Amino acid sequence: MKRLLRCTGLAVVLTIAAPAQTFDVSSVKPAAPGQKTSQMDGGPLPIGPFNRGNHEPGRLTWSNIWLKRMIQIAWDFPPDRISGPDWLDTSTYDVVATLPPDTTVDNFKLMVRNLLAERFHLALHRETKEVSGYVLTIARNGPKIRESKDSPPPSVTKAASRRDEAGQASNALMVTDDNGYPAPRPGNPIYPPGTLFEGAIRVNGVLRVTGLNEPMSKIADMLGRFAGMPVEDQTGLTGTYDVHLEYLPTTPDAPAANAADIADPAPNLADAVQAQLGLKLTPKKVPVEMLVIDRAEKVPTEN
Repeated sequence: MKRLLRCTGLAVVLTIAAPAQTFDVSSVKPAAPGQKTSQMDGGPLPIGPFNRGNHEPGRLTWSNIWLKRMIQIAWDFPPDRISGPDWLDTSTYDVVATLPPDTTVDNFKLMVRNLLAERFHLALHRETKEVSGYVLTIARNGPKIRESKDSPPPSVTKAASRRDEAGQASNALMVTDDNGYPAPRPGNPIYPPGTLFEGAIRVNGVLRVTGLNEPMSKIADMLGRFAGMPVEDQTGLTGTYDVHLEYLPTTPDAPAANAADIADPAPNLADAVQAQLGLKLTPKKVPVEMLVIDRAEKVPTEN
């Protein structure tokens, strides 16, 4: 059996991974020098930054990917909250793996943790520190988000006609709903009704985001990934919610929107959160949990 790295508090705890938490077959090797693009496909994650297209739920293909990005996926931590050697952001790797049928998202993340512990001898711990970020509160006129139990299921009857508009390929787990937002494909085994789901697609440079069956802590984490800084939930809302958000990314590497294709210019993230969700992002120092890398081998062990 293979070892799984798990962290509790400041201690690093090694446990034995069950067979269901390992890839059937896996290959990890340094990427060829000179590659200028990265690509991530496959597995149970919905279409988004970690699953671009050519989707095969039973096969994982990552090309020219940083180790920090793999850690980000395995532990659900944004890159600005992962601390380690500089090469985590520069050395890249190719990963190919096959997965057991109907692998869940949680088991998939455990598989990635296991792989990193085995091939990179990764060891890490968690610690808390104060950093610049945002607090998420309820806006003056009250929240506009709907509790999941009160939300109708996504309508996907016209999904096929939306694929070209969205500029994204549909796959076995995700489609584009009638309103042009990501939605879980009806009948897929990974995201049945009532399951937490997140997806994002770009339309002419504008980002359309869906979050389903999410507690506010997860919504705050999602907004933090888009803001590039941690977001602390201070709304006091205790249910699970469905959210749809459309905004224009303003990060330097975001593709420019085609103004001629946008009838009404899209708002930035903070304005969209207030207008569309009835919530407010306020800059503030916030306590965040960090992942600190204690050990990682730059050259992975042989396959």
